[in-house]
This record gives sequence, structure tokens and C-alpha cells, in this order.
Amino acid sequence: MDHVTLSLAVGAVAGALVAIPMIFQRSSARSCFSAFFVYLFAAVLVFHGRLPYLPWWAQGMAVVMMLTVPLLFAFSGKERKAIPVVVFNALLFGFLISAAERYL
Repeated sequence: MDHVTLSLAVGAVAGALVAIPMIFQRSSARSCFSAFFVYLFAAVLVFHGRLPYLPWWAQGMAVVMMLTVPLLFAFSGKERKAIPVVVFNALLFGFLISAAERYL
């Protein structure tokens, strides 16, 4: 499997792992698609980019956090309880994307 296909596969798996619980919680389709595509694009960026002065395990977390900051501003109004969950998911799945990039 080439590098591009692997990055898309890892991103699709990460996006699905984030979106499936959202579907069961009856989140809107826009929110589910948004979360899926954030993690899909984050995986592609982690696999094909390098951030200087960061170890391999922190690159995914940094990229995913940068992509989720706009979502945090959107949640700051009505859904403040979702902010810690979004940050935790970003850090966890960012690390898992970095680990997949390093070891796969």
C-alpha cells in the first residue's frame, strides 16, 4: 500500500471512530461529516508534512488540535460540555494517527 492510500485509510478509520459515537448520540449529519473530514484531512497532513522541533508522537496531536480550534469556537456558545470531549478526542486520535504513520 502506498503512502497516500495508507494516509487516506488511517484517516477514514480515525474519522469513522469519531463519527460513529456521534451518530448513536443523534448528532446532526453536518456534525458527523465535519468530524469525519477533520480526521481524514488531519491524517493526510500528518503523513505528508513535518512540523519542526516536535517529536513524532506530538505531530499528530498538534495538527489535529490546529484543525479543531475552529470547532471549539463554534462550541463555545451552546454546547460547552462538548469542548473537553473534542479536545480529548483530538489529542488521542492525533497520537494514534502519529503512531500509525510511524509504525505502519
